[in-house]
Amino acid sequence: MFVLLPGTGLVLPHRAGTLRFGMSGYAAQWAVSMLCEIHVLKGVGADWTFTGDYLGLVLTVCGGRDPRGAAHGGGLDYVEVAREPADAAGSEPTGPALVPVVHRGVDLFGRPRAEVVAHLPRQARVDHGIGRPGGYLQAIGLHGPRERRRTGDAPG
Repeated sequence: MFVLLPGTGLVLPHRAGTLRFGMSGYAAQWAVSMLCEIHVLKGVGADWTFTGDYLGLVLTVCGGRDPRGAAHGGGLDYVEVAREPADAAGSEPTGPALVPVVHRGVDLFGRPRAEVVAHLPRQARVDHGIGRPGGYLQAIGLHGPRERRRTGDAPG
């Protein structure tokens, strides 16, 4: 089970640890590598980004450079959990995810979108899918507190 902690980060399943906003890229890679193979991405708008696939979910983790200039030393700024497309055409899922993604006791990928909207974290970036009745959330991401200050959002 993944647990969203707005303002803090994301708790990973199987005691792999917590992805905390501000942690280094190396520490984040180590934690995620306890669950799955990681794939480093280049040139995607962050100083460092990697992904990992875990039982039908794709975890994306992004961060910046350390102010002293150390690569992969800058803090984690954004984390996202997304569902893999239900089919090759990329259609949205029509059922719950295999692994719960929880916020305040509610599995955000385990119930239809209309049932979980009230439980979504205020500061989350949410992909609701294409809006088909009975559809499920596609993805949910959290920005770290530093990112919210830059964009003018209220702290949560």
